[in-house]
Amino acid sequence: TIAVFGLIPGKYKNPPLIETVFELRFSPLTKWGMSSYINFASLADGVGFSNVVDAGEGFQLNFAIGQDNKPPEATRVSRRIQTWNREKTELWQASPELFAANRRSPYLGWEKFRPHILKGFELYAKTGKPKKAAAMVMHYINRIEVDASKYQPSDFVKFLSPEISYASSINNFGRHTEQSFKDGDKIAVIAGNDMSGENKGGAVMLNIIYTKINPSLEVTKLKSSIEKGHSRIIDAFEKSISDLQRKRMAPND
Repeated sequence: TIAVFGLIPGKYKNPPLIETVFELRFSPLTKWGMSSYINFASLADGVGFSNVVDAGEGFQLNFAIGQDNKPPEATRVSRRIQTWNREKTELWQASPELFAANRRSPYLGWEKFRPHILKGFELYAKTGKPKKAAAMVMHYINRIEVDASKYQPSDFVKFLSPEISYASSINNFGRHTEQSFKDGDKIAVIAGNDMSGENKGGAVMLNIIYTKINPSLEVTKLKSSIEKGHSRIIDAFEKSISDLQRKRMAPND
């Protein structure tokens, strides 16, 4: 699912972003039952998200805030409903403990993704009436092509800029860097070889994850948190790539 689209509309002609995910995680909502799933699906259908999937149980990665040497923990998440748009490029996910908004290829930029987040959460709030969130998590997943006959992955992806406080080697080409901000939020940049076999020449998956603990669900404050998270992700992306990668993405004048 590779396409040509942009992290920032107009900044690059060919950035490598393949999926964005926004999540709000909750302690399980006690009033959420089968009628809640049905209600959310009905509300989503009313705004064009009529393809409904009953997704089974899965896992999510949780990164410890303020514990740099602690690896992420995989925790089980409950059954959830997924509602897709007609083009199968956008979806909302809803369960007693999760609201998520996804955008897959082709990504149309932040000005399109932000309303998708907010509209989906509006429907979720009508359904489950959450009062408190445990965490807000934003994922930006990039796939950077590497011609192994000419280049090394490190020609395109770099780490340990002065702003990044922690990094450790995971495997052959795998890096995990984390940075904590003064306000308690955290950003992680994870890179590793793409094992899917889609490109025999090689590719690097670059996943940027932003985590905010206990975000306010008041609309104005939530919007501010979302904007801050997006801005910090863009900054981390720019610090994680080389000038050669920027040139390949074809910056607009």
